[in-house]
Formats: sequence, C-alpha cells, structure tokens
Amino acid sequence: MSSVEAHQEQLSQSDPSPSPNSCSSFELIDMDAGSLYEPVSPHWFYCKIIDSKETWIPFNSEDSQQLEEAYGSGKDCRGRVVPTDGGRYDVHLGERMRYAVYWDELASEVRRCTWFYKGDKDNKYVPYSESFSRVLEETYMLAVTLDEWKKKLESPSREIIILHNPKLMVHYQPIAGSDEWGSTPTEQGRPRTVKRGVENISVDIHCGEPLQIDHLVFIVHGIGPACDLRFRSIVQCGIELGTLHLRGRRRNH
Repeated sequence: MSSVEAHQEQLSQSDPSPSPNSCSSFELIDMDAGSLYEPVSPHWFYCKIIDSKETWIPFNSEDSQQLEEAYGSGKDCRGRVVPTDGGRYDVHLGERMRYAVYWDELASEVRRCTWFYKGDKDNKYVPYSESFSRVLEETYMLAVTLDEWKKKLESPSREIIILHNPKLMVHYQPIAGSDEWGSTPTEQGRPRTVKRGVENISVDIHCGEPLQIDHLVFIVHGIGPACDLRFRSIVQCGIELGTLHLRGRRRNH
C-alpha cells in the first residue's frame, strides 16, 4: 500500500460520513426545541347577556367534545346542527349560534376558544375571536420553537398583546385617539392577563348530561314572569331543577 492510499484510509476511519439513519447535532437540537410546543386544546363557549353585559359561559365537557368532533370531521359545517344541554339547545355550527329548542329565547353566539384575556371590570376571562386566536397560537408556536420571546402583536381593535414568556403574556388597551399621521398604538395603563387554554383560567366546566330523557316534569306557576323569590323565569328554574336532579343521581351512583 502506498503512502497516499494509507493516508486516505486513515482519514476515512477518523472522519466517517454520517449514515442515513443518524441525526446531526443540529437536527437533535431542532427536535428538542420543537418538542416543547404542544397544540392548544380548544373548548367551546357561548355568550349570554347577563345584567346588560356579555358573559362567556363554557359548554359542559361532553357538549364541547361533540362540537369539536363535528368541527374537525372535515365535513362542511354549514347546516350542521349539534344538540347540546340535554337536547334543550341546538348549535348551528356554521353560523356559530346557539338556539333554544322548546321556548323563545335570543340566540347566543358560539365560539371555539383557545386564548383568553381578563376583563377590565371583573375577574372573568373573555375569549379572543377565533381568527385572532389562530394568529396568537402561530406566534406562540414560533416563540416556543425558536426560543424567541417578547413578541408583540396588534389585535384588530388596535390593542397590543405581548408574549414575554410562556408564563407572562399581557394585553394593553390602545391609546385613546391618534394624530393626523396615524400613529401606531403603544402599551399603556395596567395590563390585562392573557392565558392560553381553558385549563389555565378559573372557570367551572360541568360533566354534561345524557340526551336520553328518562322522565318528564310539568311545572305550573302563578301570574307573571317571575317563578320564584329570586324573580327568575320558569325556564331558569326548570333548568336548575334538572341540574339538581342530575347531581343527585351522580352522587348516589
């Protein structure tokens, strides 16, 4: 063997080429960074007007799962109706509206919720719109994967959201008014807390109730719309009666 051939053989042994099944250090680092990100779990809410203000209420866990399965089925959502609340309400998935089945009631907006911010007048969290939540989730995914934080976004209503880190995300109100040059909004005042995922906010989510009806109760009350000393309607009292009955059955079983 010549000296040149011996030198080439020594180089091939000391610096072997990577096999097709091996991963470079860069690929391993990239895989580790990407594995930190997990898609957010959505939960479905509906909006009701209570004391002249909007209140977002979560569907029970069973109804939310049914809505999510219908949403993710790949079929056209237009004309798709999902029964909820034991069959008392129907959700028209394409319209994102919730309708009462057995009585007259104003329809409620329905939303697939993943990102929330704390309201300014109470401690209840308000869901962002579905479209802006997708923007927030995409920005969060990039921040986690690349480990690049302090991301600043502007909402459609010109409010500022800053993602400082996974545990600190804030929402600022826009500055009132702007000059003739159309200045961009900046953060001001006390920031609102931003949360990702329903598991990170304080909200009661019930288990749900069966669609099959096992008995029927007729309720008759006196003159006027109020049904009890709390001036609730017969619909509210009837729903609470069914809820208490269901809780009692579960407690006994």
